[in-house]
Amino acid sequence: MADELFSLDNVSRVLRDYAAWVADRYKSNLSGSGRNASGVLSRSVRAFVTSGERWYEVRMNLEEYWKYVERGTRPHWPPLEAIRRWVEVKPVIPRPDSRGRLPTPKQLAYLIARKIAREGTEGIPDLGDAEERANARFLPMLEAALAEDAAAYISRVFRDNNTKGKSNI
Repeated sequence: MADELFSLDNVSRVLRDYAAWVADRYKSNLSGSGRNASGVLSRSVRAFVTSGERWYEVRMNLEEYWKYVERGTRPHWPPLEAIRRWVEVKPVIPRPDSRGRLPTPKQLAYLIARKIAREGTEGIPDLGDAEERANARFLPMLEAALAEDAAAYISRVFRDNNTKGKSNI
């Protein structure tokens, strides 16, 4: 038993809480920043903990476009149909031109796409903010959980050695 990797039950519990907290905070941040027009990105958020013999990892599944929302983009020509759908879902309120005419959703999508082609998009680090806040909140808990797991392991080793008549020295 002394050479087995000790149980990390407390660490696992804290990491699961961490993953759930980051996911909830990220969804909240998306809503608060106005980046959740259709709700697709927010509904796609799934956080979980995976582990191996000697490692733990907090992972998150998201829609592929999360990184563009988070980091922004360089100037590029986006797909017009995606912009048109976004205009309808958001909804984007068009402004009249100099002659008082309002653009159609298709024209509005073109105008937005042209602006993106010229300037790119600005990212809002909603996930980064959630991760930073979670680290500040959960790292002390993680340290305490690791200490608890280590203390429990050491107690088991000493208890097992004493019951087998082995010296602890």
